[in-house]
Amino acid sequence: MPACLIKSVASLLIAVVVLPVAAATAHDDEAASKPARAVTVTYLRSQPGKLPELERFVRANWFAMDAIAVQQGLLVAYEWLDTGDDSSPWNALVIVTYADDKGFDGIAQRWAPIKAAHVEIRPDGMGMKDLGRVLETKTLFERPPLLTKRAAPPSDP
Repeated sequence: MPACLIKSVASLLIAVVVLPVAAATAHDDEAASKPARAVTVTYLRSQPGKLPELERFVRANWFAMDAIAVQQGLLVAYEWLDTGDDSSPWNALVIVTYADDKGFDGIAQRWAPIKAAHVEIRPDGMGMKDLGRVLETKTLFERPPLLTKRAAPPSDP
C-alpha cells in the first residue's frame, strides 16, 4: 500500500474513531462536574370532577410564581401532568426542577418576595381548598451526566 494512502486511511480512522470518543469524554467530564439538581414531585388529588379547574388554578397561581422564579434563575422548569380522571388515589403531579441540589431550601429567601407579591387568582371562582389538596411532595435528584435540558413552559395567554 502506498505511503500516502496509509496516511489517508490513518487520518480517516482518527477522524472517525478517536475524535468522537475524545469529544464524548470531554462532554462526560463537563457533565460530571455539574451538581445534581433537585426535582420536587407534588402529588395532588382534585375534588371529584374538578381536575380541569384544579389545573387552571395551579397554572394561574403556582406557575405564575414559578415563571418569575425561572426568569430569576431559581428554577429550571415546572410542569403539570395528570391522569385525566378521578379513578386513582392521586390524579395530578406538579414537577419542579431547581437549578441546584438544594431544592426549595436553596431559594426560600428569594422565593419569599415572589410569593408575597402574588395575588391569588381564582379562575373558576374557587380556591385550592375547593378544588383539591396536596397529598405528598417528594424530592428526587437528577444526577450528571443525565441532567435533563428543559425549557420552561410558555406562559398562558
